[in-house]
Amino acid sequence: MHTLFKNATIFDPQNRRLLENVALLVNNEVIEAMGEIQEVHCPPNAETVDLSGKWIIPGLLDCHVHLDMHGMADTYQENLVEDKLRTLRVACEAEATLKAGFTTVRNIGTVNGIDFALKAGIEAGYCRGPRLITAGRIISMTCSGTEYFAGMYRIADGPDECRRAAREQLKQGADFLKLMATGAVMNPGGVPGASQLEVDEMRAVVEEGLKLGKHTAAHAHGAPGIKKAVAAGVRTIEHGTMADEDALVAMAEAGVFLVPTMMLHTLFEDHAEKVPEFMLNKSRIMEDAYKGIVLRAKELGVEIAMGTDAGTNFNYHGNNAAEIVYLVENEIMSPSEALTCATLSAARAIQLDHQVGSLESGKLADFVVLTANPLADISVLAEKDNIEAVYKGGKLVR
Repeated sequence: MHTLFKNATIFDPQNRRLLENVALLVNNEVIEAMGEIQEVHCPPNAETVDLSGKWIIPGLLDCHVHLDMHGMADTYQENLVEDKLRTLRVACEAEATLKAGFTTVRNIGTVNGIDFALKAGIEAGYCRGPRLITAGRIISMTCSGTEYFAGMYRIADGPDECRRAAREQLKQGADFLKLMATGAVMNPGGVPGASQLEVDEMRAVVEEGLKLGKHTAAHAHGAPGIKKAVAAGVRTIEHGTMADEDALVAMAEAGVFLVPTMMLHTLFEDHAEKVPEFMLNKSRIMEDAYKGIVLRAKELGVEIAMGTDAGTNFNYHGNNAAEIVYLVENEIMSPSEALTCATLSAARAIQLDHQVGSLESGKLADFVVLTANPLADISVLAEKDNIEAVYKGGKLVR
């Protein structure tokens, strides 16, 4: 079945510009053509949708979410929700994310395999949600704090055990692997600047993923841990809040993506009276330097992909676009850069740019119809009333 969407203004992330009065021809779930109306050959029986006065952007991507977390004031409270209820709740979170225009998300660590169940449910049509890229459990060394997230970590020490842990996640259906290169903010024993897994341990994880063409993401705050993760061959650095010049240079030279999660620090401050004090104190140490680190990463040529850490304290699913708005309002990126960060760059980071991230012939028909120009006012992405429609694989889902 062919559908022609005509007379819209379309955002092209390849060139970071708007294309006016463009037609998009969709054949079932795939884009068949995109260009000026006279250049697009439309079958006579095609359905036509006139989008005069509307804007189309590629479906948005979030490279860092935790769908089985609910934005509670203290992340320990997540442990008090029984797994079957958590799974039902995750289905609701997934639909809220999809309706917000995020057609692909990378779930970067889950409890007891819930993300595998959610992905199977979405693909079977039991519930609606984004295209889901799953990691299973996060691979971590023995350390203080992992017990704060019961069932989320696979503890492994030494290269052989890390290799086994990676194989376990892949056997269950992981699309990529996630490991801990440094300590964390959101558990009481975590030291964000401290290195954790060693290079040979991380390399064992990376190698197991590469056997199946799958990448590895590293949770990494401190510079020593970032440099070790890059040396081990990871594809993305998550957070990067304490990176130094050497770490950023190493990332740029290796082609490693940075997935900053910046908005959550503001959310901590906005709810300071409810967030646990140990989390707040660690966040405050990082926050002041974070903007400069991300700006320097850009200068050095590190490609940046959008991530939110949605599901963490007061960081609600469905509000993912607030991160894009943050990047623009804090003068870290222009609107076109931020929108590219959440589309094509994000797709490159998670190795899906052959399918999503831009509106090109042969790619999946994931796109969002807006009632206002996001390059004139990026905040329209975060205002649900401006989202007229969301299409995932050519199907109207909002």
